[in-house]
Amino acid sequence: MTTSILCEINETTGRVTINRPERRNAMDRSSWQLLADTFQQLSSNRDLRCIILTGAGGKAFGSGNDITEFATLRTNSSEVRAYNDITLKAIHAIENSLHPTIARIEGYCLGGGLEIALACDIRIASPDSTFGLPVKDMGIFLDPALVETLVNAVGRTTALELILEGRKIGADEALRKGLVNRLSPPNGLDGEIEKTVERICSGAPLANRFNRNAIRKVGIAGPATEEDFKFAASYGDTEDYHTAWTSFLKKKKVRFRGC
Repeated sequence: MTTSILCEINETTGRVTINRPERRNAMDRSSWQLLADTFQQLSSNRDLRCIILTGAGGKAFGSGNDITEFATLRTNSSEVRAYNDITLKAIHAIENSLHPTIARIEGYCLGGGLEIALACDIRIASPDSTFGLPVKDMGIFLDPALVETLVNAVGRTTALELILEGRKIGADEALRKGLVNRLSPPNGLDGEIEKTVERICSGAPLANRFNRNAIRKVGIAGPATEEDFKFAASYGDTEDYHTAWTSFLKKKKVRFRGC
């Protein structure tokens, strides 16, 4: 059986691939768990100096969460909370990686896929990439961990714009807003990634590990409380959320009632 998360090691560089191209690399629950496990294992390998994270197929880095699971794994607030805890484990495993991380972004980078990319240290995208966080269209509340990751990456003003409008934006605008560090030349994404890896790996690995950790410790706000996480999962009990994902699967227009 093909695994949804691939991991390769080439000398001092690890490469992690979200491998669900048939779903535009949408993440299901097992993929989130595998992603967490993979990064935890890579952090135990002190021979590495850099990790690349990408998506398979050339059409998407990651298109969000797999909505086909909502009917069985995210039907109420308790299930949403349990699901969120798994995604949080994966995001923290990336953010707390021992080694510098690079997101190689090509195609769609939406929802949970964008959350994964934002957890990386450096984000490099092809000029035809598309970004967005359309959680409003699904009646989903942002998990506190995603709020922290998003605001730390792009600031409050841009975070509010992305969330409240929910529109998809192109690579040039994503660069201006700080969602990515830089864009590659057309058809030059792999070359740009290779140069970045070379620059990182040419430095002292202990210095890179310490310095990335020191920078990441500088936070905007205090840690989220248990009540924050509980409320963030409460959308699982709302009518709007259930209407949204069932309408999506039926390809019908959503009408929200605010309840």
